Order: sequence, then structure tokens, then C-alpha cells
Amino acid sequence: MAPRPRKNGSKDLPPNLYRKTDSRNGATYYSYRDPASGKWYGLGSDKAQAVREAVHANHTGAKIRPALADRINAAPMRRFSEWIDEYRKLYAERDVSQQSKESARMRLNRLEEALGHHDAAAIGTFEIASYLKTLTDEGKAQMARAMRSLLSDVMREAIAAGWRKDNPVEVTRAAKVKIKRERLTVDNWKAIYAEAKQPWLKRAMELAVLTGQRRDDIAGMLFKDVHDEHLHVIQAKTGARLRISTKLRLESLGLELGEVIKSCRDAVVSKHLVHHSKTVSKATPGMPIVLDTLSKAFSEARDRTGIKFGESPPTFHEMRSLAARLHAAEGRDPQALLGHRSAAMTALYRDSRGAEWIDVA
Repeated sequence: MAPRPRKNGSKDLPPNLYRKTDSRNGATYYSYRDPASGKWYGLGSDKAQAVREAVHANHTGAKIRPALADRINAAPMRRFSEWIDEYRKLYAERDVSQQSKESARMRLNRLEEALGHHDAAAIGTFEIASYLKTLTDEGKAQMARAMRSLLSDVMREAIAAGWRKDNPVEVTRAAKVKIKRERLTVDNWKAIYAEAKQPWLKRAMELAVLTGQRRDDIAGMLFKDVHDEHLHVIQAKTGARLRISTKLRLESLGLELGEVIKSCRDAVVSKHLVHHSKTVSKATPGMPIVLDTLSKAFSEARDRTGIKFGESPPTFHEMRSLAARLHAAEGRDPQALLGHRSAAMTALYRDSRGAEWIDVA
């Protein structure tokens, strides 16, 4: 459809500039109409000045509709939430543990809620940095680091799939995480062990400090996994497959794995090494210990010792670090025991964070 012809009184004016007459006094003045918003702007009665401003606006300032060819060739907007759906499918095919997949699922849901409405191709460093800063400001620096790592992978996959041309996450800064949780010492472990009222908590603490395994793996240990004089563990987090000799011993605590496993057997028939021996709430004898129950029982025993810890007292997980330090002190390789792929990660666990004295000859 051809545009409506301009009135004779405006043919000598550039596009979007119009001549008006004041009905009260017959004075002539000029007005500019923004073609994008339809808003009018008065330019006074000086024709030459009005023409100059209109020409300038048409070329630089006005939001004039893009050319048809540009509109046809422009890539359609695809929301970031759509790409997250595609990424979920890619991640589901990866050879990672179920726990890693569950963590990724929850974090992707958070990303979709925060950034899903944006154009996937238009998200820039500003949007990414702002989102990460929000987490840091909320005191969630560790979460900010985890989300940054996930976002970077999400963007790399988007580039590979043609959804983006760059990775805006790479130039952002990783949040600094201040480690607060205190380490366990041998004396503290003994004090907490003495306050452990439940037999299953004592067994769990013995297994944790002997094997150095995570809370999930301790709770999931089965009697059938003990054969050929080894305890077989497939780590829930990493999928690492470990064969731990039942002759493994910690001289510093007088514990041997085979003896601890024997003490896990009691009058209750159960397939789990760490199990309830009596009915507690909904739990019946023989049932495994829920992870939150394990953590809570340990914390309660810790608090009963009366030891004055700092703002972040050691949790059940700190026995993994204590195990690494004790086994290293007795000449064993803690990296193999903990199932770490890198010595650097094991070094982090061996760091006592100033909780222990350093003997100097």
C-alpha cells in the first residue's frame, strides 16, 4: 500500500516535519512527529532551523522502522529459557553421577527464573555479572561460583549449537569464597565420639574417619559390599569406584575397618552398615539413617562436648578432612582413599586451617 501523499503545504518539508497554523492568531509554526512513537515535538516558527533539526533527527535520532530486508534477515528472538530446555537434554546425556544431575537441575531452574525471559543471543556480561553479584551480596559466594561455572558451560554449548557467538561469562570475576567452617582435631573427634548416644552414630563416625568417605556414601554402605576382604564403594557424587581393604587401620584412634564392620552387626537384621536399632518416629529397626538425621545427631553430640568452636563449628563432613590428615600422617595416600582425581583437591582437605599444631624439630 502506497504511503498517503503529503499535503501541498508540507511538500517542501523533509519527512516527518509538518507546518501548522495557529487558529487564534494565524501564526505558522513547525512540528516533528517521531515515526516510531507517534509523539509530536514542537520546533518553533523558524523554518530553516526546523528543517535542519528534522533532517538530523531522520538520519540519526529518530527510531525509524528498519528496512524490510533487514527485518526479514534478522534472526528471530529466542528466549534463554528455550535454550535452557535444550541444555537440559544435552546434560542428561552426560556421564555424570545422579547427584550431579540433580544439582544441575536445581541450578538450571534458578537460572531460568532469573534470566529466562532474556533473548538468548543478547544476554551480555552486564546481565551475567549483575545476577552473580546478587548472589554474592546475599552471602551466597559459594553458590555464585557454582552458578558462574554452570553458566559458562551453558554458554559454550549455546555457541556450539549456533544460539550465540560469544561467551559473556568468561570475562566475569569468580566470587571470592571465605572458608569459615572449622576443622576437626583428633581430640575434638574423641570428645564428640564420647558424647554420641546412638550406637549407629558411633559406627558412622568410625567409618567416616577410617574411610574418608562422604556422608551419602557412609549412609549407603551395605554389608553385601564387603567381600574379598575389601569394602567396595561407588561414590554417589563422582562415581569413583574404590576397594578399601578391611585391614585398613588408624593407629592414632586404634580403629580397624574390618572390626568396625563387624561391630555394625547387631541383633537387628539389616542390609545397611549404619542402621536404626529401634523404632524412632517413622523409622523401624534395620532402616538406614536419613542424612539429615545423621548430621543432626553429630551436631548435637558436638554441642554437648562444651567445646568452644567459632561461628561455623565442624560438621559431619569434616571427618573427611580429618581422615585425609590422619592417614597421611601414618604414611598412606589420602588421594586414593578420598577418590580425588587431582592432588590439588586432596591438598585442600589436608589443610588443617590452623586447627592443629605444627611440630618443628
